[in-house]
Amino acid sequence: MERHTDIPELLAPAGSREAFEAAVAAGADAVYLSGTRFGARAYAANFDDDAMREVISDAHGRGIRVYVTVNTLVSDDEISDIGEYLLYLYRVGADAILIQDQGILRIARTILPDLPLHASTQMTIHSIEGLRYAAGKGISRIVFARELTLDEVREITRHADALGVGIEIFAHGALCMGYSGQCLLSSVIGGRSGNRGSCAQPCRRQYQPVIGTVDPYGRPVLRKGVNTEPRYLLSPRDLATYTRLPEVISAGVVALKIEGRMKSPAYVATVVSLYRKALDQIASGSFVADEEALRNTAFVFSRGFTEGHLFGAKGRSFISEDRPDNRGVRFGTVTWYDRSRGEAVIRDLSKPYPERGDGVVFYKEGEDDVGCDVHTHPKIQEGTLRLKTPVPVKTGMDVAINKRRAIEEQAAGTIASYHRGCGRKVEIDLSITMEGDHLRLDGYVSAPWGGRIPISARSSSPMVPAENRPVTEETIIDLITRTGETGFTIAILSISYPGGLFLPIRVLTELRRDLISAADAALRAGPPRDLEAAEERWQDCLRSLKEERQPERADTPILAVYASSMDEVAGALEGGAKRIYYEPAHPITSCEKRTLISKERWQETVLHDLSTLVALCNEYEATFFWKFPEIARKRFLDYALPILGEARSRGLRGVMVGGVGMAEAIHEIVPDMEIAGSSGLNLMNRAAIAEMRPFHRSLALSHEISYRELQRLGISGGEMIELFVQGSVPAMITEHCPAQGRFPCPGSGGGRLTALADHTGRIFPVRADAECRTIISNAVETCLIDHLPLILDAGIGILGIELRGRTKEYARIVCRAYHEALHADAEELKALKEEIRMVAWGGITTGRFLKRGDQ
Repeated sequence: MERHTDIPELLAPAGSREAFEAAVAAGADAVYLSGTRFGARAYAANFDDDAMREVISDAHGRGIRVYVTVNTLVSDDEISDIGEYLLYLYRVGADAILIQDQGILRIARTILPDLPLHASTQMTIHSIEGLRYAAGKGISRIVFARELTLDEVREITRHADALGVGIEIFAHGALCMGYSGQCLLSSVIGGRSGNRGSCAQPCRRQYQPVIGTVDPYGRPVLRKGVNTEPRYLLSPRDLATYTRLPEVISAGVVALKIEGRMKSPAYVATVVSLYRKALDQIASGSFVADEEALRNTAFVFSRGFTEGHLFGAKGRSFISEDRPDNRGVRFGTVTWYDRSRGEAVIRDLSKPYPERGDGVVFYKEGEDDVGCDVHTHPKIQEGTLRLKTPVPVKTGMDVAINKRRAIEEQAAGTIASYHRGCGRKVEIDLSITMEGDHLRLDGYVSAPWGGRIPISARSSSPMVPAENRPVTEETIIDLITRTGETGFTIAILSISYPGGLFLPIRVLTELRRDLISAADAALRAGPPRDLEAAEERWQDCLRSLKEERQPERADTPILAVYASSMDEVAGALEGGAKRIYYEPAHPITSCEKRTLISKERWQETVLHDLSTLVALCNEYEATFFWKFPEIARKRFLDYALPILGEARSRGLRGVMVGGVGMAEAIHEIVPDMEIAGSSGLNLMNRAAIAEMRPFHRSLALSHEISYRELQRLGISGGEMIELFVQGSVPAMITEHCPAQGRFPCPGSGGGRLTALADHTGRIFPVRADAECRTIISNAVETCLIDHLPLILDAGIGILGIELRGRTKEYARIVCRAYHEALHADAEELKALKEEIRMVAWGGITTGRFLKRGDQ
């Protein structure tokens, strides 16, 4: 096997102190963790300020880097706390922070220019354009969206190298069904926002496909006689790239990330050990994938493994339809239950078999799981295995080992070895000389944050002429390099010793200890940082952030709609809309359920649409924008960007984009194109708006912003800030198709998959974009029509209405209602709200806008 010299960093999760020790002992190069604030795993144990200081010091003493997640969205109320928290992390020596929020990016870059910034996967960077944006903002590493293929990673990484940006990808662990940072499903269902660190994982629940057509308002009409049993249609398997690590490394990534801040220390120890061993073997050219070693990780937690989008996994190779939780390793099926002996009789056996001390689980769809421990060594006779169970189990239940005593003991041993110096060792490069009569050690230790730190030690006693047995050079080297159960190794670069001298062994041992203590202290001191200058920059920044801003009402509020068909646009214009964001639905890719057209034909068709709709909008004195998908990957950009100039010459006013870097890319092609920023930019605070303002003429706020948070932004009407006021919030964007070829897909016309129903009967609309990407929207429509006076007084100049996937009639009714609402009194607003309720999908809600405490 080929040797690899550029082995990526192995980055491990540390959701608790014990998990941190597990990661270090198992051989991680770096850990990522969170404080008790502003981290995207609010329900992990995490670290308070004192624990954070201690864990960073301990990690540095072992040569381990620590990256702290500050990757939630924040409101203006929290900006002051964010600055103080960033200063604290800077002070205690964090090696980098992971961020999502553009406001945090702006503040961190301003006050801590030498603190490395990593773009969290929640920033949803998935293109060269996003890479260039990150590089321009001083971001040193990007955690790519998990939906990218290895070919895409490889291509973008080539550009990243030239820009001095490192690329990090997930290698193992739980996957999100939707694009991280763009998923609002937990937020709209139960108010627990993934962008605020408290995702309730509704994707792990059962959903039933809804097959049929739609009524005149775009609501589902079910087709009778279709068997659509509830399944776990949105529950991904766990990512495992172990067997294909050489290919992953060849893509040029700088770090491989293990997911798992909510997982046990045993999980961390087991998985990190597997990948550490593999990376070391790849470095030496001796790697051969060990399927049994990978299987051992399933004993500590697994939903079944997938190679993920990275290697093109789709359908059943990506998701686990039958169960969403830890399944362990299956070994058989119950053929009957022997009540007289209280034993399950198991056949259809496969290795590995359970052993004494293991835990097993009996499971079957529609039945409650039954778990028990194995108290005796099971015997297999004539292909049959018997297990005692605490309660009867049913015929047909599968049986799996979900706790392997041997693996747990091995993991416990790994964790305990942290205190014996196991894991990554820090090397001290050492020269030995004489300083007068004293033995002197001078060396360097490599700092985890980069560079080398000089260290030295001198013997407490002088060397004297030997009377009998002089200390030899070999003895000095032997005693000095005995580092034992410390986290260090010592490499002797040179020794200058005249010989014939004596020094007690205890003094040589003491000298070695002094050297290691000096190295430990130097590492624990952390990177050199100018705290006083950072504090001054923060105070200057804070003064500008605290400037009072009073909201100012817009002179002429604009009704803006999101549409994907000619009919939707026509209905909106008839209803009074004055701003159109049109996202063509013509397919670029297809699962063979949609008619696919060539690149040239697609470009011709889109240009025709744009020309036709520009002319129609001109008749209504409305402004027209080409709405790019929230996720605009290479294929779409290769189709769309080359025709922007032609589209502009045909009267296209502007383009709406959601991904970072897209506005800059469009300006390079068509400098006078007006750019609108969509809600995909996740703007919730004034600093984030300021960060996005230079290349965007207008900006849409996050769908998750509340009235209280909106009011405190201090928006003036002339700022062209948009708020979503009506429609089903697009709650999840996923590369996975829930239809999976069994039903006509969301983009295929009549008798298609129109929605997904959950266990409560709520129906979530489903549609497909041009690249067969699935968009799942909220089961209830947001409707803020009776709150328009508050919204307009808060300075909002653009009112956003979602029409995609609806009909001309719905568009006309809803837009007419909002047009009239701009000049209506309170009683008239109530009546208009009832008109909307009559055509809404699943009823109406104020959503996050009036969350508790904001009324």
